[in-house]
Amino acid sequence: MRKRRYQRSGAFFRGMVVGGLSGSILFHVLTFRTVFERPSKQWKRAEYDCALVCGCPANLNGSPSAVMRTRVERAVRLWREGRVKKLFFTGGRVKNLHIESEIMKDYAVSLGVPKELIVTETESVSTYHNMKKSKKVMEAQGLHNCAVVTNGWHLRKANHYAKKFGLDYVMCAADEPDNAGLIKMFWRYISINLHMYLNFYRGLY
Repeated sequence: MRKRRYQRSGAFFRGMVVGGLSGSILFHVLTFRTVFERPSKQWKRAEYDCALVCGCPANLNGSPSAVMRTRVERAVRLWREGRVKKLFFTGGRVKNLHIESEIMKDYAVSLGVPKELIVTETESVSTYHNMKKSKKVMEAQGLHNCAVVTNGWHLRKANHYAKKFGLDYVMCAADEPDNAGLIKMFWRYISINLHMYLNFYRGLY
């Protein structure tokens, strides 16, 4: 009799724990999706003033990283298709001494984009700063709207800050690198979403 009572108590306790964890997870998921809205990917006009390309660390030797190349290539494709007038690369020195926007600019030039059609921002060190500083540069350059180019796992974060700083924008996903496996992509989605959610609770950005 006592054994059955312990078993019922144990089952009840496990049910409470599982229910509590499930409720907590659901709460955080709903909060996350409310704060960080679904990226706006519907084009409102046929052509935007520029493709605003989010920064990404270069390789240690100064060559464009695989992720960086996908973003630049997507922006160049938009330019060739006549969907953007200029390319705007953002990003300063992050994780190494190479200025992200300058590496991306050089790569775009190697793909045939004229230098006079490229704008750079060389000081930002995060997505938050990418958008904050780019807003000022766009105003100074007479650029009124943009297609924000970044990878799929980074869209929600970039969208959040583009909206925060009042950009007139549409989100545009770059292709994933050829060597990007499912596990790596899944981890990127999880890690970047967790990082931005923790920053939200810490009152950062």
